[in-house]
Amino acid sequence: MGNLVVRPMTSAEFEAFRSRLVREYAAEHVRAGNWTADEAEARSAEQTAELLPQGVETPGMLLLMAETAGGEPVGHLWVALERRRGFPGAWIYAIEIAPDQRGKGYGRALLLAAEQATARRGVGTIGLNVFGPNTAARNLYESAGYEIASLQMHKELPQPD
Repeated sequence: MGNLVVRPMTSAEFEAFRSRLVREYAAEHVRAGNWTADEAEARSAEQTAELLPQGVETPGMLLLMAETAGGEPVGHLWVALERRRGFPGAWIYAIEIAPDQRGKGYGRALLLAAEQATARRGVGTIGLNVFGPNTAARNLYESAGYEIASLQMHKELPQPD
């Protein structure tokens, strides 16, 4: 892996990020069985707007972009310095490395950069959620020292005729 440059997200980058985030977060909740397909996009957009009302300028939020030393974008990360409900510390809401850039160590480097930026702001704990089927992400987080704090499980029940 070459050097990774991590910098604040621009407003233009945020617009593309928000659009993709709403779509992908909705799809994850549908796959996990939390939301129906009919309601997912609206719920996702509502939650995103609630958490990021001022985009990249939202106080208490870090929105970071990762790129190669040559300026090629490889990923992004969103971390709240203080989670509003249920967790005493920072919270990673989103981290993504472009599919063609995965497996090169960029995810680990971006995660470390976010942890360091968070610690510099005086926050001593950082958490995140990962959907169960996302084994690549789970492996990354576990190898980076993250531990399970809570585990939700569900089972599809056969419906009577």
